[in-house]
Amino acid sequence: MSGEDLESRRVGRVRPARRFALLALYQFDSGLAGDLDAVRESLESAAEIDEFGEMPDHSTAAARVAARDADAAAERAKAIEDGIGFASLVWEYRKDADAAVKPYTAEWPVHRQPVVDRNALRLGWYAFTHAGDPVAIAIDEAVELAKTFSTEKSGAFVNAVLDRVAKSGMAGSA
Repeated sequence: MSGEDLESRRVGRVRPARRFALLALYQFDSGLAGDLDAVRESLESAAEIDEFGEMPDHSTAAARVAARDADAAAERAKAIEDGIGFASLVWEYRKDADAAVKPYTAEWPVHRQPVVDRNALRLGWYAFTHAGDPVAIAIDEAVELAKTFSTEKSGAFVNAVLDRVAKSGMAGSA
């Protein structure tokens, strides 16, 4: 992650590409790992989901015009492609991520975890073990994604597991 990305990233916020990466991982985990065109199509239809997991209100003319803005559309398309690329790397290392979290999820083995939680764990683990993200930022983004797209308790679960993995030295090698 570049210094500029770190400077522009605030706590509690998730980069759009990471949001799309989690959504792509959900699609991969649902059987579409071999169909990137279908995943891309799905992400394009969900491109306007806001930071709270909600679709924006397009009832005003200003919102409809903003949704058609060419620069915003190009930015979304880049975030989608970056998200798919990141998700593909995370997916490639999913078995390593699952093995790293296994000691801390005995009551919730991978096959019993909600799909979003499982992939938030994978994404966070990959971010700090292979993508070069600082541990705190990787965990924060994974937690925010789990809180947005999963259950009420998912953020705490993802935070506790990734924190323990990071502190254990079982995070894997970058």
